[in-house]
Amino acid sequence: METLVAEIKPNTSAWSSDARHVEAFASIVDAITELSEKYEIPFEEAVEYAENWLSFALSEYFGLDIQVYLKGKCSILVFFQSKVEELKIYKIKKEALKHAKEYLEYRFQCLHAYKVFEDARKVVKTVVYAKVIRTINQTVYARFHNPHAVTEGGRVLIGSCPLEHQTPKERGTYREGMILPFFVTSVRGIVDGKVPRVIITLSRNSISLPEVLLREILQSNGIFTRIRAVRRIAGAYTEIHAEEKIPKEFIKQVSQILKEGIIVKYGESDIQINNF
Repeated sequence: METLVAEIKPNTSAWSSDARHVEAFASIVDAITELSEKYEIPFEEAVEYAENWLSFALSEYFGLDIQVYLKGKCSILVFFQSKVEELKIYKIKKEALKHAKEYLEYRFQCLHAYKVFEDARKVVKTVVYAKVIRTINQTVYARFHNPHAVTEGGRVLIGSCPLEHQTPKERGTYREGMILPFFVTSVRGIVDGKVPRVIITLSRNSISLPEVLLREILQSNGIFTRIRAVRRIAGAYTEIHAEEKIPKEFIKQVSQILKEGIIVKYGESDIQINNF
């Protein structure tokens, strides 16, 4: 047990020990409260997670079976093969507590990133209107609102549109402040330098962009016919097959938004809109 604890001054009274015990756990609870608010985790849920993560961090640090209890009587128990001993939190080395707290925040970051990831997944394969905020190494970054988000952190998202997802004639023309429709191709989670991140890939040249855009416009006007884009040369034209005739004004609307021709075919006939 000597390796677990820092040096304690002799003749410390029981009352003083209890006070330090309470004070040390109070600081842990305060830290959990702060993290739960920062990362949008309900407090009761945050305490459950904190018990597991602090137990894991201290067990890993010391190579022992340690369990942290934060509900009811706060305590830390060390489980040996033949006995169980209580470890006073104020006796734990500062380096060990620092390691545990850093691990705790990292896990809260991961949990929050996962919740944002789950929110972001709701817009995959949809069209979002995003505001261009910057361009770095030919990759366009744009901010958009997610109406399906549950977490505050998932309400406003930033996606990236790499060069290969940009319409050829638009490359180099994107300017800060421009608001454009993008097709959300994918959402994935990564850990970059021990920081969890959500990567959202946007596209301007996907064959699905005009199809989904037209479908959303039709459905908002009470039209639910099946449509399917079969060919697209981004920036030039898109060919779409439809089961039923579609009003020209909706086709024209998509053409004007994307600044490219839209050809809609119904069986043997077709309507071509190049008014942009």
